[in-house]
Amino acid sequence: MNADEVVQAVREGRDLSGVDMSGLDFSGQDLTGARFDGCSLAGCDFRNANLHGAKLRSANLEGADLRGACLDDVEWTGSERMHIKIDRDELFQTIRNGWSLMGVDLSGMDLSGVDLTRARLPQANLRGCNLEGADLRGADLREANLAGANLVNADLRGATLGRANLTASNRLNAKIKKWALKRAYITGPTAYLD
Repeated sequence: MNADEVVQAVREGRDLSGVDMSGLDFSGQDLTGARFDGCSLAGCDFRNANLHGAKLRSANLEGADLRGACLDDVEWTGSERMHIKIDRDELFQTIRNGWSLMGVDLSGMDLSGVDLTRARLPQANLRGCNLEGADLRGADLREANLAGANLVNADLRGATLGRANLTASNRLNAKIKKWALKRAYITGPTAYLD
């Protein structure tokens, strides 16, 4: 199926569960209520698409671009969301819902002062992010790339940072528990350890 055929099928209310749609471009499309359970949506472009109420349970979204997409009421329990691209608003929504965003690309994003308490971001690309004053208490940042991130006054107490790259060149002035840095990669920065 091509993207136009998929959009037409969604408009007709057809169930597309299990269909391989890898790499299709759905940017700007209205996919409200789409039934994509178990689909392969790897590498799909959903930028600015309306996915309101879509069913993506057990779908493969690896590498999908969801920046600007409406994700209200999306059901994606058990879906593979590795290395997706999302905007700041979608990030907050996924964190509020407790979803894991393994390998999500947030590089260069301004997340200063935001509440990312208990965010599940293992292997996330946070390279160059502004996390000044961010609340990352209890966040899962295992193997995350925080190289060059601004972590001044960020609260990382209780965060899991195993194998995280914290190369921050004098910008790591954050509150961190000593044990959280086990096997983290750090060069140059100074940290307040309580």
